[in-house]
Amino acid sequence: MMLAPLTLENAHVRLRPFVPDADGVELHALAARAPEIFRLWSFRGPGDWVGDWIETIRKRTKNGSMIAFAVTRPGDGAFIGITSFLDPSEINKSVEIGMTCYAPEAQGTAVNPSCKYLLMRHLFEDWGARRVQYQVDNRNERSKAGVLKLGAKHEGVLRNHRTLPDSFVRDTAFFSILDREWPDVKARLEARLAAA
Repeated sequence: MMLAPLTLENAHVRLRPFVPDADGVELHALAARAPEIFRLWSFRGPGDWVGDWIETIRKRTKNGSMIAFAVTRPGDGAFIGITSFLDPSEINKSVEIGMTCYAPEAQGTAVNPSCKYLLMRHLFEDWGARRVQYQVDNRNERSKAGVLKLGAKHEGVLRNHRTLPDSFVRDTAFFSILDREWPDVKARLEARLAAA
């Protein structure tokens, strides 16, 4: 089964396929009102970097290397962020979860663990993933702590891994969760969400 766009929902979030034209307006608005959340963003650069990012989403969706999700509130459908499946490999049964950002009011709430729970449950239990990975700018301590709190294992840091649009050469921290680790990760996430 190939990975395909779908809608996932629980009491805290609704993940639906990202629509570049409509959701792009929301993404521009989020970047304008909360630029601090994009301080370490890989796509941030001069000019209309949000527009460039949206075009990247459009192209990568078309070539199958990305499935982007709009993160919305289940009650009123308000746009509160974006997250994505990246570079799925049917042969290796591996995929990355990334290009994630949330509005300030969603940070530190049940939104991120809910998103990751829904995405990983689909990947491991429906798609048959053997490996789900996360890449984080090594300067981003908050994101690294969040990925570890999910139950991912830190695999190491690739030095001088990526040149960003502002010409900064970043180191990238890699994390993963394997299929054999998913039952324990799932149980911890379910307990965390039940307490939220």
